[in-house]
Amino acid sequence: MEITYINSVGESITLRQLKPYFLRKIDGTGSIRQTINTFKAPDQDGAFYISSVLDMRNITIEGTLLSQNSSEAQEKRERLLKVFSPKLSGILVYRSRRISCVIEEAGFVVSSRERMPNFFISLLCPSPYFESLTQVREELASWMPLFSFVFELEDSGMEFGLRQPSQIITVDNIGDVSCGCEIVFQALGAVVNPELMNLDTGEYLRLNTTMEADTQLRISTHFANKRVTSVSGQSQSNAFSLLDTGSTFLQLSAGRNLLRYSASENMELLEVSIYYRPQYLGA
Repeated sequence: MEITYINSVGESITLRQLKPYFLRKIDGTGSIRQTINTFKAPDQDGAFYISSVLDMRNITIEGTLLSQNSSEAQEKRERLLKVFSPKLSGILVYRSRRISCVIEEAGFVVSSRERMPNFFISLLCPSPYFESLTQVREELASWMPLFSFVFELEDSGMEFGLRQPSQIITVDNIGDVSCGCEIVFQALGAVVNPELMNLDTGEYLRLNTTMEADTQLRISTHFANKRVTSVSGQSQSNAFSLLDTGSTFLQLSAGRNLLRYSASENMELLEVSIYYRPQYLGA
């Protein structure tokens, strides 16, 4: 059993069943409560089910600080409290998954003069989902390189790259729930109105613009973090106004997602990538 906490300024600490921070118990990583919304009419037996939403996740950690003497205990105690500062948000890493959290409570049960004080930490996770540590990248439209060394140019010529032949790709979200993603449109030349459509739902995301060569449009569809950014060289700008009024910030459903990219003109000069982290109900 091992956990690592990394706060928003990059300071980290690892708790395990070893010195100096001996981890005795972690709770709240498996189950999570939900709120069920219902409607009850007068004289009705039971109620109508409307919807249900998951509550915030509360993770509690208990452990013991093991040290050789009181001065070492004081030093380790100060470091623990500094990393788990309630003024900073952070990320908890557990069982090869991570979750964003804020400190609700962090402290020691006994006096700091003790050589082996017990500590207790309570973390509140606004989003209840654990995420994979590594970000998944899917290429919908790109050039596959065929050039390699040792190189020898034949008289008949050779291909230096191969365009993916299909506009449609299946993205498998291995998480437990749907998740947002980052969609990146990369232009190799003048591309008009790049678009990505979910063929299962008919929803689409389209940008009404003409992209120039070597420019990018990056669209984040994450909950509470939706944005559209135009990138040209080292400069970035807000491009939310380019979004077509019928567009939807596409989510990747758990399981199979059938996606198709297109453009009004010069679709062959468009590269499309998707970045996402599968989300899980526990760790």
